[in-house]
Amino acid sequence: MVTDRILKTIEENQKLSWVKPWKYNPSLVGGGNFPMNGVTKHRYEGVNFWLLDSMPYESKYWLTYKQVTDLKGNVKRGEHGTQVVFWKINIYDEKDDATGEIKKKKALLLRYYTVFNLEQCENVKINEPKVGEVPKSPYTEKTEDERGNHVINYYLENNNTLKYNVHETSQAYYAPSNDLINMPMLNQFRTSNEFYSVNFHEMAHSTGHQNRLNRKEVVNTQGMFGNNHDYGYEELTAELTAAFICAETGISNETSENNSMAYLQNWKNAIKADNKLFIMAAARATKAARFILKNEKGGHEDEA
Repeated sequence: MVTDRILKTIEENQKLSWVKPWKYNPSLVGGGNFPMNGVTKHRYEGVNFWLLDSMPYESKYWLTYKQVTDLKGNVKRGEHGTQVVFWKINIYDEKDDATGEIKKKKALLLRYYTVFNLEQCENVKINEPKVGEVPKSPYTEKTEDERGNHVINYYLENNNTLKYNVHETSQAYYAPSNDLINMPMLNQFRTSNEFYSVNFHEMAHSTGHQNRLNRKEVVNTQGMFGNNHDYGYEELTAELTAAFICAETGISNETSENNSMAYLQNWKNAIKADNKLFIMAAARATKAARFILKNEKGGHEDEA
């Protein structure tokens, strides 16, 4: 279900990044760019970010049907909800045939439930967070360029073994063997937003280094990232990470047209070949974005 939704959205938009930058408000949790539950104020992250943000609503607030009725409201006639997913931990007993010992085992189960956007509801009042009730965003009162530079400098300061080169070059890449990010200069990009988006993409690859998040697609490689599946998985993880950071900072997520179209077919093929790929890549991207931003962000864990 999730894979079909994602592929349909990619086909319709002819791109992967459909973040809505006009939602950005740095005075709110995480800049207000993440879909959020209207009652708990928990943000929908991971794959749920994409499932909800791709819907044609300007409100970031979402509610279950029960939450709507508890608030004495109602869902408008004819409106259909949107499915979001969560991981449920199933604990069960397993007998060891050799010893007869009963051991507790855990298994992760993917489940889904339905939510409605605030614009699909009537007679529902959402209590907006007040000033001082939420952590202040480090991006408040900064320009987009200042936000982008803040993220890059913060990450480099906290990962001083990472080498970072910006010079006249035609290539942006991360080299795992040298732990090196290589970037063209800002004036070589069409816009500064594109420069920061590409930076975030390469920074995302660098989080896979063995001394950071230790992703096998980055660590166990020579030259480019492994085989076709590994390459597609890692590229998808990096692009989703960049989009999450852009959403966090209110920077429009832009990539060069040639690169995005070249990657697009790779992503589509990888997603079609493994229907769990997008969900897993989105989870890894959330972890990578958190690593890059450390404790600067004021958001919540995804609802479960």
